[in-house]
Amino acid sequence: MGVTEELRAIWKKLGIKGHVKNLSSERIWVLDTELGTPVAHLLPPLTKSPAKVDADAFKRVDGKPIDGHSAWWKFYDFSNVEIFDDGSTIRTSVITKTAVEENHFGVARYDESKDWGVPIQLITDVRRNKKKRILKYYVTGSGWVTPTTALAMTCHGEIDNARPVFPKGGRPFIRTRRDQEFFNNLEMKG
Repeated sequence: MGVTEELRAIWKKLGIKGHVKNLSSERIWVLDTELGTPVAHLLPPLTKSPAKVDADAFKRVDGKPIDGHSAWWKFYDFSNVEIFDDGSTIRTSVITKTAVEENHFGVARYDESKDWGVPIQLITDVRRNKKKRILKYYVTGSGWVTPTTALAMTCHGEIDNARPVFPKGGRPFIRTRRDQEFFNNLEMKG
């Protein structure tokens, strides 16, 4: 068994699953092959695949290409794919994805139920004291929460635009993911 296969086996034992977060305004198909027969689920805008589902691939519902490919994009089990609007097209954050043919996984059954995805929760505002310390975060779907609650929610994957930071010798905190956009940072809110 090669190193790649050994690592994949470890990820499977840990139960780490592939997930898709649809932060775009487009509907996306998300493919689940866990039950043998591939099932493509409809993922509406501002939703993510359920935590218990191991997503394997994605494509646009309208048939338009993503990065020049209009069939399935396959990604690894432990990846978290984020899909964003980029003008009239969409882009993805996944590091490693492979373009595969439409029937690569077999003939998929298409589930068009509109309640399959889980709503994305975002921090949209911050409340500070006079010394500019953060007192509360506003989380969509949950309301105002304390920094401790926000950290716990972030660690459990419930908040989608924050990442936990555990500095040596300091108190843990949350921040946005690293990107080129400055005004989406939590430091700019509140």
